[in-house]
Formats: sequence, C-alpha cells, structure tokens
Amino acid sequence: MTESAPQNGNQPEKRVRGERGLQIYQNLRREILTLALRPGKPLDETKLASKYNTSRSPVREALIRLSGEGLVLTLPNRSTLVAPFDLLLIPKYLDALSLLQRTTHYLAAIQRNTGQLEEIKKAQSHFLETLGQNDTSTIEANMEFHLSISVASCNPYFTTAYKRLLNEGMRMHHMHLEYIGWELEEKEISEHQELIDAIEGKDALRAEKLAQSHAEKFDHRFIRFLSQKLSEHIQINTH
Repeated sequence: MTESAPQNGNQPEKRVRGERGLQIYQNLRREILTLALRPGKPLDETKLASKYNTSRSPVREALIRLSGEGLVLTLPNRSTLVAPFDLLLIPKYLDALSLLQRTTHYLAAIQRNTGQLEEIKKAQSHFLETLGQNDTSTIEANMEFHLSISVASCNPYFTTAYKRLLNEGMRMHHMHLEYIGWELEEKEISEHQELIDAIEGKDALRAEKLAQSHAEKFDHRFIRFLSQKLSEHIQINTH
C-alpha cells in the first residue's frame, strides 16, 4: 500500500500572498516611477498594509523587491523611503547610462538570436502604438524597447544594471514632464528603426553609435530641464 504525500495546507495561502505581493510591488513601482510617490517619501509598512487591505508580509516582500531595483531605500533604523535623487551623482549616472547603453546595444548586434530580434520588433511596435496617447505610456514603452535590446546582449549582469539605470531615467523623464513637458524628437523615433536594422544586420558599431546618440539626447534634455527657469515665463505687472 502506497502512502499518499502529505498535503501542504499552506500552499494556497502562500500563493495568494505571493500574488498579493506582486500586485503591491507593481502598484508601488508605477507610483514611484511616475513620481506619484515622491523621492524621499517615507513608506510605512503598516499604512501600506491598511491601504491594500492585507497583512504586512506581502508589503514587506514588495518593498524588498523594490529595494533590489534601487527604487526604495532602507535606512539603518529599518525605516523605508522612496529612493531620493542625489544631484551630485547625476553626471556619474549619465556616464553609466551612456556606457551601458552603448555596451548592451553593441553586444545585442553580435549575440542576438531570432527570437530576441522578434521581441525587439514587438517592443518597437508597442512603442509606436503609444505615440500620441499619453506621455507615461510612451516613456514606459521606450524603456521596454531598450531593455529588450539589452536582453539580446545575452549578459544578465549588464541587463540588471541597465534596468536599474532605466528605472532612474524614467523618474527623471517624469520630472521633466511634470514641469516643462516632454516630447520625443522625430530623430529619436526614427533611430529606433535604425537600431533594429543595425542589430538585425549584426552591425555592432552602427548599433553602438545609435545608442550613444540616444543617450546624448537624453543628457541634453535633462540638462535643459535642470537649467530651466520657470520664472522667466511669468509676466509681473509692476504698475
């Protein structure tokens, strides 16, 4: 007679908690990336659990995952907050973004397989569909397009670091969007297809050059944002 395997009564509960944690992670991630949750804002586990009508465990799991992506910071006293911006590190950030973008896109042209190329083309189709809808969708789709290229570089270490930089870049895009608007240049849109052509043709040098051009446009846009003086556009009647 064969003994039946013991039933784990905790499995459904763990599965539900895991699904709940994923949902909370996705919601918080979107709020952080779109600046609905501002840099430096405290994240209280108890309040978040109440907000999502759940226990603290799935909230804690979500915060740990966000911390791993650099979007949440846990302090020595174990309090948690949305990762702040350090203006002194922005030049280093822009250097790192440019280098990793160039590297991953260069490698993608060499390493990509047919399936990865198709994923890049799908990401581009989705990006084009978002144009003219809303800026948040376009910013997200632009990020996913470049991330799909990084995946095709076949180096998960580069991709993990690059995704973290893209997350930070998405928050920077929304800073720009919130104060002075944001619009992709026609050249940036056309460069996406040029990138696909270079990667499909295994022209690594061309892919790297286009990636660098893309990164430089981001640099210039954000630097313009930092130098913008909104008071210049305010007419004050002195009479």
